[in-house]
Amino acid sequence: MNFSESLSRYSVSISNIMLRRLCRSAATILGFFWLCSVASAAVPDFDAAADAYRANDFITARAAFLERANAGDHRSMAILGMMSRFGEGVPVDLTDAFNWYLAAAQAGHPPAQFQIARMLSQGEGVQADEQRAQYWFNQAAEQGYEKAIDRLTQQTPAAVIADPVDTSVTDTVKTISRVWNFQLPTGFKTTELPLQKNHQLPVVRVQLGAMKTKDAAIDLWKLIQDELPDLTLELPFTVSHYAEPNQQSIFRLRVGEFQSPDDGQLFCRQVKKVSRRPCWVINDPSQ
Repeated sequence: MNFSESLSRYSVSISNIMLRRLCRSAATILGFFWLCSVASAAVPDFDAAADAYRANDFITARAAFLERANAGDHRSMAILGMMSRFGEGVPVDLTDAFNWYLAAAQAGHPPAQFQIARMLSQGEGVQADEQRAQYWFNQAAEQGYEKAIDRLTQQTPAAVIADPVDTSVTDTVKTISRVWNFQLPTGFKTTELPLQKNHQLPVVRVQLGAMKTKDAAIDLWKLIQDELPDLTLELPFTVSHYAEPNQQSIFRLRVGEFQSPDDGQLFCRQVKKVSRRPCWVINDPSQ
């Protein structure tokens, strides 16, 4: 065999080795992407889990929400809290409910923040702690959550505080009634409808009170006008009636239309500074 033939065979051998290595590398990469796609596809669809829940198939729904929660979906965490709280698919477990709600609340989910506050206030599944409850009511209200705003505007305002660490729980299982019809967390839809071309800007108002009667709400506005005449001059106000089944109705006192949420926040800061009354911005076109 001459030198040229040896070189040619050596080159072919090297090429075959490189090709085999390249093929193995490509197979590894393709396998990796296949595993990733399988792992991604394995997480249940939220709407499918929600449909199972609505159909009262709580076992299927809970299994799906549990997979989603373990993947980091805070809405699913909140639903698992609700299901443990009311014994849907599992026995009632208030401690488990509190822990799931807390995980969703810490992820920034307003309905879970409100529920954590209620459980802390009433001592459900956890030792009662009004200080921590106030913190979570404030967190939910700051995100515009209506029920938290109603709660805060029915009580004396308190300073926003840091969440103290207290993981102690009570062994006493309390009997609770489902006073809040939390079928699924607010805003569980995964997509939003596109804005119309001629859509209107959201109406920005502030809420100054949630009273038991309409007259009380009007009296509160008159009192605020007396305290802050320059600030409230010519501002429009509304008193709207709100009630849920098996709950006491309330009358919401709301003021404005402000040009932006920032203008509403500025008004609230002035109200709190002078009159020390609760004030929360409502930025919702449906209200």
